[in-house]
Amino acid sequence: MNSQHTCAKRRVIVSLLTMMISTASMNVFSAPQISSVTISDPSGDRPIITIQGSGFGEKKQAAPILFDQLDVAYENGKLNESFQSLGDGEKIPATSNNQSSIWAAVSSGAWGSFPPEVTTQHDPRHEQSKKHYLLLGHNSTIGNPVAYGGVSGWDTPVDNTQLYVSWWFKPKYSPQWYWRISPISMTGKFVEGETLDVGGIISAKFIGIDDEGQINLVFNKKPPITKELLGLTIRGRSSGAQTMFPTAHVDASGFGYETPGSQKYIRIWEDPLGKEGIRFSWTQMHQTIGQTVNWSEAPLRANEWNLLELELDSKKGFARLRVNSKTLTEFRFDTSLDYPGKWSPTIALIGLNGKVGRLQQSFLDDIYFDNTLQRVFLGDASSFESLSHSELQRPIAWSDSEITFELTKGAIKNIENSYVYVADEAGIVNEMGQPICSTCKLPPKKINLTIE
Repeated sequence: MNSQHTCAKRRVIVSLLTMMISTASMNVFSAPQISSVTISDPSGDRPIITIQGSGFGEKKQAAPILFDQLDVAYENGKLNESFQSLGDGEKIPATSNNQSSIWAAVSSGAWGSFPPEVTTQHDPRHEQSKKHYLLLGHNSTIGNPVAYGGVSGWDTPVDNTQLYVSWWFKPKYSPQWYWRISPISMTGKFVEGETLDVGGIISAKFIGIDDEGQINLVFNKKPPITKELLGLTIRGRSSGAQTMFPTAHVDASGFGYETPGSQKYIRIWEDPLGKEGIRFSWTQMHQTIGQTVNWSEAPLRANEWNLLELELDSKKGFARLRVNSKTLTEFRFDTSLDYPGKWSPTIALIGLNGKVGRLQQSFLDDIYFDNTLQRVFLGDASSFESLSHSELQRPIAWSDSEITFELTKGAIKNIENSYVYVADEAGIVNEMGQPICSTCKLPPKKINLTIE
């Protein structure tokens, strides 16, 4: 065969293969496309917004499994009124205690834990929020959503491999820099909230002394390695009181220093007992699943509302975390961790689960949970990468080309200054947001006529 003809034939084959690979990549990784976003009755209490476009994917159930705003909660798109009668200071009920609730598990108050409660007195996240969760101390959580596990919290569907959770979390003090120390040769009395000078190398805030007699403090930034703190003089700038930083880690006697340790924001379990299948946790310093430890510190802002998001796909062995609308980390894990034939990953706990934050005070609101990565949200910037704030929405209808949702403004002041984003089955989001048009009208529906 002529060599030039053979080379030309090879080039054609290579070109065709390249085109096929390129086309396949586009099909796999192409983002949703939004052509229009229209809003009906923008001045009403609950405007309905319609998104039209392509590549949204089919979604078996338009609504998320759970959208818990405490004062209002939706399970699988239906209103659950369990918490509507709860008032300020009342403890959150649990179905495990034979109470009507959205959650099957609630920290009980035993073993150093504190039951979450309702607050209407603390500053809400946004003006529509009338109630939110108050978490006191170092270990206060809710878990096992009834809508995804039944009254017992154990009866999850079988072999759903995806999970998406978002929630707003406000810690009074930065969990990643919260320490406890024993007072040593203490003179004077520290004043709550005063600045502490620690050996002239870093400053901290005095939180208080807990019921075990330990000083609770929070550094104003990431502290140096522990050995540089040992034996330093701690002086209150307002009070003049003094103590010394302990030279050893806390022991069985309860004397010494305690680092932040591992403070969990969320735990995902497949087996209700946490023995088999997926066991994932996100703490202030890392994420763990199986033998995988991903060291990524969540930069939570103290005394401010922080949006935490978790995407998990146990079939692909993939996890993505976002904090305040920015990607924090992405990592892979062993897909053999998934246990087939019994359960699906769900929220085992959400809140704050740690050891040192005895005088911590935290808040939760707007918890969103679904068994798919598909979702709709509004953002404050025209490109996904530029977002600094976003608000999840509750879809009421979903097809590959059209999505309808009931508007949840959250902390967005002006809807017409926000942009719409859609995430598909793989969690891929349209890079450029689509503005909402209040004066636009939906195009007429296609009418099929048959002439005989």
